[in-house]
Amino acid sequence: MSEDRTRSVAPRALDPSARLRLIVFCGGQVSSHAVPRAGELVLGRGEEAHVRIDHATVSRKHATITLGDEPSIVDHGSFNGTSIGGQKIAPNAPVALGIATIAELGETMVVLQVEGPSAVTGSRGLSSAPPRPEVSAAMQHLYRLVDNVAQSNITVIVRGETGAGKEVVAEEIHRRSPRATRELVKLNCAALPEHLLEGELFGYERGAFTGATAAKPGLIEVADGGTLFLDEVGELPPATQAKLLRVVESREVLRLGSLRPKAVDVRFVAATHRDLEEMVARGAFRQDLYYRLNGVSLAIPPLRERVDEIPRLANEFVGRFCRESKRPALPISDAALAVLKTYGWPGNVRELRNVMERAIVFCRTVAIAPDHLGLPLDRTSRPPHHHPSAPPPPHHHPSSPPPYPPSREPSQPPGMSTVAFGSSLPAEVDALERERILAVLAQCGGNQTQAAEMLGISRRTLLRRLDEYAVPRPRKA
Repeated sequence: MSEDRTRSVAPRALDPSARLRLIVFCGGQVSSHAVPRAGELVLGRGEEAHVRIDHATVSRKHATITLGDEPSIVDHGSFNGTSIGGQKIAPNAPVALGIATIAELGETMVVLQVEGPSAVTGSRGLSSAPPRPEVSAAMQHLYRLVDNVAQSNITVIVRGETGAGKEVVAEEIHRRSPRATRELVKLNCAALPEHLLEGELFGYERGAFTGATAAKPGLIEVADGGTLFLDEVGELPPATQAKLLRVVESREVLRLGSLRPKAVDVRFVAATHRDLEEMVARGAFRQDLYYRLNGVSLAIPPLRERVDEIPRLANEFVGRFCRESKRPALPISDAALAVLKTYGWPGNVRELRNVMERAIVFCRTVAIAPDHLGLPLDRTSRPPHHHPSAPPPPHHHPSSPPPYPPSREPSQPPGMSTVAFGSSLPAEVDALERERILAVLAQCGGNQTQAAEMLGISRRTLLRRLDEYAVPRPRKA
């Protein structure tokens, strides 16, 4: 994970009135320490440290945080080192330490937080499950952070690209926390218009507006004692941001149309793919709400930087979809795995899941081949390779149609299907398969041997499919 992605806050000047606290995660316990707005803060195991961290992996004078408008941290050549974002920093060289960015001192963690009302309390011990070897180092680092922050009530912002798994991380934080037996309530802030969003979030009383025939608790009340996950928090309208800020600060929610607030005990976990710091700078997101929500920032690396995890994830998705469709488990061919590893995955894990589900639908062979994936292949952008021993494609008069017409009109966008949905699933699958076969045959100029190779099936299977779909075979010249 690069330093730019792990830095929760760009090195901008803090609000001069902001009060800071240092949160320490050590040995399964969480403690909170008020710190001055400026000056130096020595961390270590020795008695001379301003904040003592009594852990065997922490040196007597381990590191020093310099407080001010742009906080920084320096490691004093400690035995186990100091890491930010999973990367050890060089000793005796100051490094910027953003608000909500976690620094690891040995096997302990510290984070600077803008002071808020959220209580940070000690809790049960941390998970000691060994890391899985097929999980990347970046994700193992993320899991360690999740394990630690889950034990407290500190607010969390989960960052990552679309489809990277931010909701999964939020679920893990809730599952590993003392609130796991209570509700995890989810709200996509981008899914509702403003006038409906406030009613869903804060609730309303009977008669609060036209159509409010009965009182309704909001999602904040429903999450009382548990966790509220605010997905795409950067999409909140300004008016809703102001009302949410009051809830986060006071831990009281006021229903629409009510005069009496209700106390709530809710942990807030937010997620976004936007640059909230940039939004704060241009006034699109409230700075005070940003600081209240950004107790700890967790960054999820994109799938293209976790290539070693792709085979495991792909096989897990295939196994799940095969069980759901009551089909035998399908292996993924080496050629298909090579395509999965070289693809850029702009949609991250969500896109991988959809690709493997589609592959299960298209695969009628004993293994998933590259053409079942529906991903762009280099060879599809070039004319099909012609083997010297293969017969040349049949010549057609310009006025006569080819034996295998393209399956879609030239104006149709790639990836769009001409299948009319609404019939039974087998009929839809057959139609999609027929369309795919016709497209590949047209690309190969009617060469059935080459088409079968591209489809990942035998020539005999291809001929049987052509007979089943009543597609005429070209006559030999």
